[in-house]
Amino acid sequence: MPTPRIEDVATAAGVHKSTVSRAFSRPEAVKQETRDHVLRVAASMGYTMSPLAQALRTKSSTLVPLIVPEITNPFFAELAKAMTAAAGERGYQLVLCVTENDPAATAGYLHAMRSMYAPFGVIAPLKQLDPTEFESFGFGSRLVVIDRMEPEHNVPTVTVDNVKGIQLAFDHLVALGHTSIAYIAGIIGTHTAADRREAYHALAASHHMESLEFNERTGIEAGQRAAEQLADMERRPSAVIAANDLVAFGLISALGSRGLSVPKEVSVVGFDGLELGASSNPPLTSVRQPITEMGRIAIELAERSAETGQIEHVALQPRLLIRSSTGLAR
Repeated sequence: MPTPRIEDVATAAGVHKSTVSRAFSRPEAVKQETRDHVLRVAASMGYTMSPLAQALRTKSSTLVPLIVPEITNPFFAELAKAMTAAAGERGYQLVLCVTENDPAATAGYLHAMRSMYAPFGVIAPLKQLDPTEFESFGFGSRLVVIDRMEPEHNVPTVTVDNVKGIQLAFDHLVALGHTSIAYIAGIIGTHTAADRREAYHALAASHHMESLEFNERTGIEAGQRAAEQLADMERRPSAVIAANDLVAFGLISALGSRGLSVPKEVSVVGFDGLELGASSNPPLTSVRQPITEMGRIAIELAERSAETGQIEHVALQPRLLIRSSTGLAR
């Protein structure tokens, strides 16, 4: 059976198609009796107005873009899931936009955001962004950034207290007796990366430990490359903090293929607290970012900022999930 069109609903209801359109998009412009009749006919035919078509007619919409660099990273997948629920609770429909780390794609989505009259948008970029990139599209504070933005910029942001997160990981390892702790950067060029890296070096210095940082490549490949280097070291550190869970997954897998046991020979802590970490081998000890809360707050900040122009920066508190990838120092 073909999908009903607005013309079909108009014919069945005995009204002009413009009346059908107004019944959906401008109910105040249609008599209550007529509107109820049109909506009953439309429902019986299985007709719903396209959100995009409605946006073009009213120059407003409930479509909210979430722009992410990739969806294969479980962090962004969990964020999209959380934000879909949060947006739905407030009457919005989330539109997932994946850039594949292409700046041109980001610009394209921002153009589309304006064209479809999105009330606001949320972006979780892989690298640090220049706020002037948004301003040229006329969004200003209607675009909320998750994580990758200096807080002094005039753009609403939601992040986690990265310094506190690294401290939780470091203190946990010290309590287990580790006196040599390395760090794998795994993410570069962002406010987040700088905060976590600097926190590690400060903590190593405060505990009179030698800093040992691995900073080649990103994501899983960063962990794999660090494992290669660790396997070749005569005196390797007994514990490693990874900048995110993907790095930790790559590290643990590559260490195992080189005959190094986690946590017996090397303890590993990640940063994200992804659901996937609970079923990794071994289950990953990780600093948990409150991803669901980040998604909900991003929607709330964006909505308030769009309505009032108020700029807010929220830094949420992390917590440590202790699992089996960390153990007593050898």
